[in-house]
Amino acid sequence: MKTILLAGTIPDQNLSLALGTASLCGTSLSIDGRSYPVNRGTAAMIGAVCATAGFFGDSPPECVVGGDIGTREGSREVYRHLIKHLPRISADTLCLHYIIPDIGLHNQVLTAVRKMHVKPVVIADAGFMYAAKASGQARFYDLFLPDIGELAFLADEKASHPAYTRGFLTRLEIEPKELIGKAYEFGMTGRCMCVKGRTDYICQDGVILEQIDDPVIEELEPIGGTGDTITGMTAGLVHHGYMPAHACALACRANRIAGLFARPTPATQIHEIIARIPEALSHVISGHEVAAAYQQEFFFEGVQQ
Repeated sequence: MKTILLAGTIPDQNLSLALGTASLCGTSLSIDGRSYPVNRGTAAMIGAVCATAGFFGDSPPECVVGGDIGTREGSREVYRHLIKHLPRISADTLCLHYIIPDIGLHNQVLTAVRKMHVKPVVIADAGFMYAAKASGQARFYDLFLPDIGELAFLADEKASHPAYTRGFLTRLEIEPKELIGKAYEFGMTGRCMCVKGRTDYICQDGVILEQIDDPVIEELEPIGGTGDTITGMTAGLVHHGYMPAHACALACRANRIAGLFARPTPATQIHEIIARIPEALSHVISGHEVAAAYQQEFFFEGVQQ
């Protein structure tokens, strides 16, 4: 049976480490017999994976979640667990999310991944993506999911931390394609990249495959967690069998449609968007199966080169 493993942290200083299968029950996420609110960050990402897996009838995600309010201890516990146990875990998809960057521990995690019997599709977002880029090992990854601001960090080959990104920030909206090119040129991103923003850019091997900008749901802008739901849906779609770039395109479209179906206001919570994921996926998938064949051929051609 295929398994998807999700790793991240949530802002709970009383949580040591939650391990086990996740389930989604309305506004709450259950892991290891404990309940957590689905608001944003890793919880929203896991909730979106649960909704996606439920839509397809796939196995629910396995999780490694630490509690971290900025002390780093929860993140270190997640790192240490992955380093110790990954070589004995069989997973087809590994999604690494909000974990405070630590280049040394990050590198040990990649060593553990290399010891796995079969390398999973490795996805990084948020803090783990920062560590992946800063370590100089971004090309090991199959997929990064930056927002438009994080793209500037990836495009700056000299920056070891987002705070030290050079003067790209003033050009984000007018030159995203140039920044995408720089990220690939300097090897600062995974093979595939989904740039999340008003326009979503789906990229592979330095090529922009799709730009998604419709529908525009202005009310989604102040709702925290909508980028995390794209990451979660993408991971769930990859787990189901979609190629990473095609999974990103479907997730970006479904995220917009889920927002549309939720009729959002500034008071809308992310769990209300997640509840609409199954019907949103149903809406978008049927019209995009032709693209899947192209994406699969393109992906495996690159593997063979």
